Amino acid sequence: MRIILLICTLVLTGCAHTNSHEQSNKVDINLDNLQVDISVTGRTSTLNHIDIAFLGKTVPRTYSEGKIGNSRGYNWWASKHFALKSDLPEEKVKLYLELLEMSYPHYVELFSMAPKNIDKQRIAVVYGSSRMRVQEAMLDDGFLRGIHENAGGETMFYNRAGYNFPSHREHHQRYIVIHETMHAFHMALNGHSTWAPNWITEGLADSIASHVYDPEKKQLTVMVFDRAPMNYITTGLEQYQQGNAPTIEQINDDPALKRGLNFFIIHFLMNDPIRQLQFKRYLTELMRLNPHSDQTLPVANKLLKAVFSDWQKLEREFAQFVANIKPTFNIVSGPWEQNGNAYWLRSDNSQTRHQLDIFPSSQVNHPIMDFPKPTLPVALQDKDWDLAAKIDFESSQLNRGEIGLSLYDNASRASLTLVDGNRLTLRFDDTTQQAQTLALTPQLREDIFAGSSLSLALQQHANQLRVQLKTRTKTQAMIFTLPANFTVNRNKLSLLGLGMNHKLTPYMQAHTFELPVLQANNANPWYFNAADELLALVNQCARHQKIINDCQAQLEEVVPQLKNREQHPQLVQNIQGLSASWRKQFPDDAKITANTAMQNESQRFDGVYMHVSQDDTLTINITGPYSGSTHGTLDVSFYSFQDSTHSQQLWSEKIEIAPYEAKLWQPNIQEMTNLKQGLLIISAVMDVDGEPIKLQKSLVL
Repeated sequence: MRIILLICTLVLTGCAHTNSHEQSNKVDINLDNLQVDISVTGRTSTLNHIDIAFLGKTVPRTYSEGKIGNSRGYNWWASKHFALKSDLPEEKVKLYLELLEMSYPHYVELFSMAPKNIDKQRIAVVYGSSRMRVQEAMLDDGFLRGIHENAGGETMFYNRAGYNFPSHREHHQRYIVIHETMHAFHMALNGHSTWAPNWITEGLADSIASHVYDPEKKQLTVMVFDRAPMNYITTGLEQYQQGNAPTIEQINDDPALKRGLNFFIIHFLMNDPIRQLQFKRYLTELMRLNPHSDQTLPVANKLLKAVFSDWQKLEREFAQFVANIKPTFNIVSGPWEQNGNAYWLRSDNSQTRHQLDIFPSSQVNHPIMDFPKPTLPVALQDKDWDLAAKIDFESSQLNRGEIGLSLYDNASRASLTLVDGNRLTLRFDDTTQQAQTLALTPQLREDIFAGSSLSLALQQHANQLRVQLKTRTKTQAMIFTLPANFTVNRNKLSLLGLGMNHKLTPYMQAHTFELPVLQANNANPWYFNAADELLALVNQCARHQKIINDCQAQLEEVVPQLKNREQHPQLVQNIQGLSASWRKQFPDDAKITANTAMQNESQRFDGVYMHVSQDDTLTINITGPYSGSTHGTLDVSFYSFQDSTHSQQLWSEKIEIAPYEAKLWQPNIQEMTNLKQGLLIISAVMDVDGEPIKLQKSLVL
């Protein structure tokens, strides 16, 4: 089975301490000293400081271990945990390394382990400026094909490196590097990630890359369920309907990639404390079993039902979970982007206004708008408004375009938009109602031209819509007339835009998600400090449930306390009590520890390599893949420095290597002792688990 990790088809500069190019070329850089300071609060990371080193053509040590090198126009950069090979401008390189370092604690949280030797090795990332330039880098690294036409990125199991293809969407440019690098992190844990069905490999990567990034705060929130661009809720609901409400088992057995359905399963398992802990146990056990390609699905499926023993209950709960899903965001039209809580439009040729609906529901059980709510500007902090918004202007576009909101009551809609940066216009869907327009004062406009944002606070009084406009130093009040019986819905609005790139931040009472203040960094989604100890108990119970009386029932009684932070101190005491009680039944167990990285054969094995030596005999060693078959042709040729008649192919043989196998060849080449003044080329062109690879070594004779 060939596993190539693909992703569907987003960039802002960051603050970082970066070694200059000139300085890096003059002095040796101690990569062990690179630091990163990140505040981690559940699913949200805030960057405080990062060291980024420019390495030029110096290839740092990565988990690719010699299988990745230099490419024309590319340079290497390094942060604490990642090495990025790129031909992009420095500000983009910095952004992507910042995003990856902010993602790193969440990668670790997903798997409850970090890659072995991460203090000395880095995870390799390639990010090219175009698809063709990425293809060049892949060819330089020994791949014999180009990039997949429909892929947004690929992570290659051969060298455990992610190759990122830039798209025109800024959100996706960020998304793809978080997604592909999670695959590479996954491979660094266990050598490869072909051991799981795609709802796990792709579902986890899509879920963690589903993000909201605030460039002003340097803040990244991952595992976002309810967001606007690349909305997997909408995709998932469409796929669920098209698949006639598929079960987890049906999704698991379907080889077709259904990203929305994968996204649903991951969030379903993660949104309940007991399911989340059991899923973590499943991931760890599946990694330990490490099935080869042809055994991946049978082993994974059997283990899934062993871990989630009440399978029918799980399926019922999943169906109920999906039936309750309702997205807050719907992009009606337009190339909308999201930075933090601000939304903006990429340029296009549309002649009609674009629309993004934001309709939060109070009738759902899943998270809504589950990223930090916006900080209110001073002008809006009195909250004396029904709806509010802030416009951050693109200075070169102040005299063009249209931006604003749609307002709703039960049966009709009105739009309030800033036109050409100089007037507010209220229009109604009911064409019998006349549009109303009021101009901004010169004083207000002067503040805007000086760089101020514009805050709009909307409040209804009877049939009046009162709009308070505020800039940095100026205020203007406007009054518009609403139709009879029009009541502004405070929990429903749409964003409107046309012909500009201004950023619009809406403020709604329904957006309540805010970060708690924690005493220490904690990537646990429940903000629980003893998450490793609790997971260790779950694993202990699974291993010894026939000996420990009612351990599963005991866990099911205390684990739900995870949802309530006020109950966390009691949960810690419960964990300590259970640990002590269970330990008495296992006197040889000194203590219960959390999971660590797998210490199995797969970590000591390093995939496909070719090693060549020559003493009296030419010896060729090739190691096999982690899974799937490897077959191809091994050739030995000689090329003279002086006489072309001496250049010839000396030996060729069809070869096949099994997973984890090491094979040795000693070709019987009678002419070998007579070969002098030339180059001996040993070349292996192979299909490695479906991936065409070329390995080549040369010896000077």
